[in-house]
Amino acid sequence: METYEILIVGAGAAGIAAAKAAESHGCRRILLVDRAREMGGVLLQCAHHGFGPDLTGPEYAQYLCKGLPNSVRWLPETTVLSVSPEKTAQLTGPKTGQLTVRFKKMILASGCLEIPPGALNIAGTRPEGVYTAGQVQAMMNLYQEIPEGPVVILGGGDMGLLMAGALAEAGQEVSAVVEQRPRCGGTARNRKYLKIYQIPLLLNATITEILGEKLLSGVTVRFLKTGEETVLPCRTLLIAAGLRPDRDLVRDLGAPDWMYLCGNCNRIHTAVEAVVLDGTHIGTEAAEAIRGAT
Repeated sequence: METYEILIVGAGAAGIAAAKAAESHGCRRILLVDRAREMGGVLLQCAHHGFGPDLTGPEYAQYLCKGLPNSVRWLPETTVLSVSPEKTAQLTGPKTGQLTVRFKKMILASGCLEIPPGALNIAGTRPEGVYTAGQVQAMMNLYQEIPEGPVVILGGGDMGLLMAGALAEAGQEVSAVVEQRPRCGGTARNRKYLKIYQIPLLLNATITEILGEKLLSGVTVRFLKTGEETVLPCRTLLIAAGLRPDRDLVRDLGAPDWMYLCGNCNRIHTAVEAVVLDGTHIGTEAAEAIRGAT
């Protein structure tokens, strides 16, 4: 059985920062694993600028990876199947097959999950054409596939506005951004897309029904103050309803003193720089705990 000082699950911004910080504070046996083929996490699908010194997501991922010590063992395309209270983890991947590792500390840097359409109180079927914002972002930036328009977006936060701008820039019609709050929640940097591309913003409104059988044909929008409803024809519905920390791997473990959460797995951050700071802090804390115990 292989033994490590620290097992880090997730090689996004938080995991990379945690690994670098732990190594710089004396740890020499660090295992960094991720299901993806490359380090960077969600940054790899963020083609827009605005990360760090005005870099794109992939550029910022490369920036973070600079200086990652060789003493950090990196296992891509590796899934952590389970973690036990005895501080062992079951891993599987093409490079290792089935592998059991023992560790002193574990840092969970698994990021967050989008709230899916099925979790929302929306009537109707689930025809082709209903996606989360992250799914559409990956389609466009990783696979160069643009969903069919017209597009309606549910959620006026930064992700919804960002994707509204990306779709409009790609030549697709964005019929509306629907937001249940009385104001748009995104930053000015992303709100500008509404003005640039003249995209209607429907406030105090929500989507109550998805229309269509095999293919999406439209959505029913209800205005919350008046109760009035209208149908917006569309071929794509993009759900940007929010995020939740991804802690599914450790759901049954409680809060043992050997486990740390960092990045969006700990709490949802609004900026990647805050994720990096959290990862750096947690990596340092875990390393110092190990050094103090020896």
